[in-house]
Amino acid sequence: MVQTIATLIDETLMVMGAHLHVRMTDEEKAYLDAHFELIHIKKGEHLVTRGEEVCYLYYLESGIVRLWFPDKENREISARFIQAKEFINFFLSHEEHHAHYNIKALEPCKIWRLPKKDLHQLYELSINFNKLARIHLERSINRKIIREEDFYTLDAEARYKTLLANEKWLLRSIPLKDIASYIGITPQALSNIRKRI
Repeated sequence: MVQTIATLIDETLMVMGAHLHVRMTDEEKAYLDAHFELIHIKKGEHLVTRGEEVCYLYYLESGIVRLWFPDKENREISARFIQAKEFINFFLSHEEHHAHYNIKALEPCKIWRLPKKDLHQLYELSINFNKLARIHLERSINRKIIREEDFYTLDAEARYKTLLANEKWLLRSIPLKDIASYIGITPQALSNIRKRI
């Protein structure tokens, strides 16, 4: 059965526990279904390249993507991993906005995209989509604050144990070199930690 973007967003609201605060109307669902477009990207392809203008809001129906950027030695630093049934980027402003991250598919992905002009119209029309965006942004900011605090207060082994406790799904799907960069260590250091615990 082919799912509509409105149905997928309803499922996401349930998983987030946000369905108690956000209930899309039939009109809002019709707008979502009429304006989002389904695309497919292959494993290894980039959805967004750092520096390019960001023109879409993306929703990941299936697959996993990695947000990454190069460091000063041009090594790939993993900033975040996103799995199915999540929005990828709610950070679209009215001004021209260029991507700070590369977004790469780690497996084949089905992705829905909404052009920026339609997103801004949706913000004007839909109080419920505004609520969803606010909840998503609050969670993203909270996740970023916790991650930043962990980088400053935990050693490498503790950061790995935190990942095991909170994001164990990453170990089933993500190459260890990408996990190492995500927690700020070398692949060799990660290998040593995994042997110890």
